[in-house]
Amino acid sequence: MKFILTTDTSCDCFKHELDAQSIPWIPLTYTLDGVEYSDDYVENSQYQAFYDKLATGAMPTTSQINPASHEEFFEKVLAQHNMDIIHLTLSGGLSETVNSARVAAKNVMEKHTQRKIYIVDTLAATQAHHQILDYATALREDFTAEEAVTKIEKYRMTVQAWFMVNDLHHLKRGGRVSAFAATFGTMLKIKPILTINHEGRLAVVKKIKGHAAAINYFLEIVEANKADKNSGAFYIVNANAHTFVEQLKEKLKEKYPNCPIKGGWIGPVIGAHTGGGTFGIIFEAKSRPTDK
Repeated sequence: MKFILTTDTSCDCFKHELDAQSIPWIPLTYTLDGVEYSDDYVENSQYQAFYDKLATGAMPTTSQINPASHEEFFEKVLAQHNMDIIHLTLSGGLSETVNSARVAAKNVMEKHTQRKIYIVDTLAATQAHHQILDYATALREDFTAEEAVTKIEKYRMTVQAWFMVNDLHHLKRGGRVSAFAATFGTMLKIKPILTINHEGRLAVVKKIKGHAAAINYFLEIVEANKADKNSGAFYIVNANAHTFVEQLKEKLKEKYPNCPIKGGWIGPVIGAHTGGGTFGIIFEAKSRPTDK
């Protein structure tokens, strides 16, 4: 490898899978019932238990990774691997974690002047972050860190992510919809479709009535935007919406048989804001949506 690739756990991969790929990771955290937990999940049952708690009315909160924790993490990585680091973070449009990482990287590089730590804002979250991480992983053998950063920053602008949110009250808590809209929308079974735009921010782009309509809308988005309809993986995101995820997968297999489908949970940090029942699709397009 020509550089060490690291990440925070916004990528929502099983952590043993990151370990197996030699990708050091730093956990995001969430607080539930007054107790702080690390996002260090390694199996489906942990994600399921989190969403089971949300279903009973639990309201978790999240916080950024602070500079001190990032510094400790980067020092440990450099001690184990005397190589430059590329570190992928949760979108700066959703969290200040990326700025904490930048502060820490600057401090660590002042002590390790022979090494570079590149902080790359994925402008993404959950399985969209995962897709960018997979792309970056494939660069480690053939490109220097500086070369890879240029490629990753270009690639991240092609990753489109679309979600249907089932529980409007979690969006209300985050200020994405008003209390009136959340109550009225819930009564009418209206589901908002969100994207992560070119600034890495969540944007509500459409309101759909029902899950079937949401699946059809995702298929329309794919048909209009996917860069290569004969190759390139789909990444499906799932926040305990298994039935609708399977329906979406079946339709994708039928229409795009040559495109692999990778599934993954929405982890607790993002799930705390989207709630249970959220699902969606991520794929490589020509560009990101520019809706704000």
